[in-house]
Amino acid sequence: MNIESKLQQLRKVRKLRAILLFHRRQVGGIDVSKEQYSDVQVFVKALFKQLKVQKFDIQVTHWGEIYLIEPARDIHIRLSINYKVNIDDIEQIKLALKLKGYIAKEVDGFAREQLCVSFCAYRPGTKWRRYPLETKLANYDELVTQIITAMKFNVAQLSATVRHELSKDIHQINLEDVMALICYGAAKLGPDSQLAHLSNNKELRSPISCKLLGHQLMLFGYYCEQHEFFLSPSSMKIFRMLLPEVSESEAEFV
Repeated sequence: MNIESKLQQLRKVRKLRAILLFHRRQVGGIDVSKEQYSDVQVFVKALFKQLKVQKFDIQVTHWGEIYLIEPARDIHIRLSINYKVNIDDIEQIKLALKLKGYIAKEVDGFAREQLCVSFCAYRPGTKWRRYPLETKLANYDELVTQIITAMKFNVAQLSATVRHELSKDIHQINLEDVMALICYGAAKLGPDSQLAHLSNNKELRSPISCKLLGHQLMLFGYYCEQHEFFLSPSSMKIFRMLLPEVSESEAEFV
C-alpha cells in the first residue's frame, strides 16, 4: 500500500467535497479550510503509516471518504476529520438547563467548535468516537496510538453477525451521488439553469434509477415512468466533475 498515493487521492478530490452539502447521507472524509489542510495532512500521514504497520488496509473513495479495513475481522471503519461542537460546552449547557428553564446566550458564544478526528465502524447503529486534534503538535505518536487502540477495542466488541449488512461496494457511484451532483449544479449554475429545473421538479426528485448515455440523461420512476433530457454543455461540465468519462460511455445508477 502506497501511502503517498492515498494522500494524493485525498488532495485530488477535495474540490468535490462542496457537492456533499447536497448529499442525502453523511459522507466522511477531511473537511477543513485550504489553509489548514497541509497541517492536517501531517497527522493523516502519521496515522496512515501506523495503520499500515498494523496491517490495516486504507481505501479512499471518489468523494474522499476514508475507510480503514481492520485486518482481524475485515470490518470497515469510517474516518473523518472536521469541526465538531465542543462536548464540554454542551455538557455545561445541559447542566445549566437542569437548574434553569432557559439560558440566554449570544449566538456566537453558545458553544465552541474544535477540530476532531472521528471514527465509526461501518455498521448499522454504531456510534462515532471523536478525539480533539491539535495541528501544531511536534509529533502525533500518542494520539495515533490512542486512536488505533480504540479502533481495535471497538471492533472487538462488535457482534460477529449483523441483522442488516451495509454495502461494501464503497467505490461504486450510485443514484444518491448523481442526485447530489444535480442539486449542486442547480445551486452553482443558478435558478434558470437546466439542473435547477431538474432539481425543482417534484416528479424527478425521487427516481429509482437513472442512466447516462452520452449527453442523454434518463430518469426512471415508479410505475414505469421515464423522463429523458439532453444535457446542456454547462450541465455536462458539472457531471464531468464526478464522471469525467460521462460523454464517452453508458452508465446506470441505482
